[in-house]
Amino acid sequence: MNITINQIALSDYQPGSNTANVLALLAEQASHTGFILFPELCLTGFPTAQNLDQLWQASEACLDRIIEKSRSCSATVVLGHLEGQHYFNACYYIRDGHILHIHRKRRLWLDDIGIFESGTEDRTCQIDAIRCGSQICFDLEFPEGCRTLAKQGVDLILMPNGNMQPYGNTHFVLSQARAIENQCFVVTCNRVGSGHGGNFVGESLAVSPTGKILAHLSDKEESVSIAIDINDVQESRKTYNYIKTL
Repeated sequence: MNITINQIALSDYQPGSNTANVLALLAEQASHTGFILFPELCLTGFPTAQNLDQLWQASEACLDRIIEKSRSCSATVVLGHLEGQHYFNACYYIRDGHILHIHRKRRLWLDDIGIFESGTEDRTCQIDAIRCGSQICFDLEFPEGCRTLAKQGVDLILMPNGNMQPYGNTHFVLSQARAIENQCFVVTCNRVGSGHGGNFVGESLAVSPTGKILAHLSDKEESVSIAIDINDVQESRKTYNYIKTL
């Protein structure tokens, strides 16, 4: 199973240019298999109460372009985006012109409060032979979400991220912790550069079910593809199965 992590810089409130960047990467990576992962809210950046409606309306056509582009991609596209009407900070799984799964961020960071509704569920989806689930940024800092996914048999947790300084080490440590305690792969994709009043740390990660760092990106824009062996999930549970003890 292959996973491509697209750690990119975004322009706040510019869905057109952000979407063009995503589409260009999807064109380059059209032959990639597995999953192609992008950061949190990667089409709009973080909205404000004043521009939320406008950004959502402008970005819906952008999302439609990505859904259409997915028809020419071999992989499942996973990206952070606004979900409208009640407004959730969401993670979309898109493949062959269809939305397969949506995770709604449950743990709202300070700047999310008053902008987004909180999600109420942590659910998995089956894609090919992989049981997948997601968390988004601040979700990572609470163990309950990943454990709920693990109890549903998750193999791989994909996390669009928008982590800023000075919290890089927090997500570095907790990504390993969530992988180890749930005995599954954890892959994060953060944004880089400045925006939203701060600096994004990058440092996207891929972690094995035993906590081994498989990829640790820099603080610059980069795209990295890694191969994971999904059999490592069951292998990690042979000696001791944390999930079954609860």
